[in-house]
Amino acid sequence: MEQPTFNNDDICNSILSRFSKSTAVNHQNLCTVIGAMSQELKDHNLPSTPVAYFGATCSSLNRIVPEPNPPDHLIESLLTILSIVIVKVPVAVLKKERESLSELILKVIHSPSSKNSESVVVDGLKCVSHLLIHRDSVHWSDVSTLFNLLLGFLTDSRPKVTICEFKTSFLY
Repeated sequence: MEQPTFNNDDICNSILSRFSKSTAVNHQNLCTVIGAMSQELKDHNLPSTPVAYFGATCSSLNRIVPEPNPPDHLIESLLTILSIVIVKVPVAVLKKERESLSELILKVIHSPSSKNSESVVVDGLKCVSHLLIHRDSVHWSDVSTLFNLLLGFLTDSRPKVTICEFKTSFLY
């Protein structure tokens, strides 16, 4: 399945227009999180740009992942938002944040509360593949951790993870 396209100008409204009528709990959670994030950006007089959502999402994940029992639905929603905005963030920003973002995604995917979540793994692999596509180095030591993560999910038993992994593998 192709990644849905979202409006660059207002990611919140794009997500809300796509998912707000859904009765799926994960879609309702996603709408709640993106709505709260949008309001927080407005309250701090920050623009509703992909870079602002990117920063807010990474900051939120950095805060909640180390918690003993972070809410699964919150991690799932935040990683979904990250997988949507990462493709809209300028490459220069990604290159600057590459190392810390890679570490964050690894922490999220390997956290005990996320390991069993198919959507967390799929969204995490989407982020990893985007980082690998826009790498600025061809040295194995710079990309080995992310490639090893991808390889680790090559034989995953969950269909959506395997399909995502299969698609990602052919990007390189």
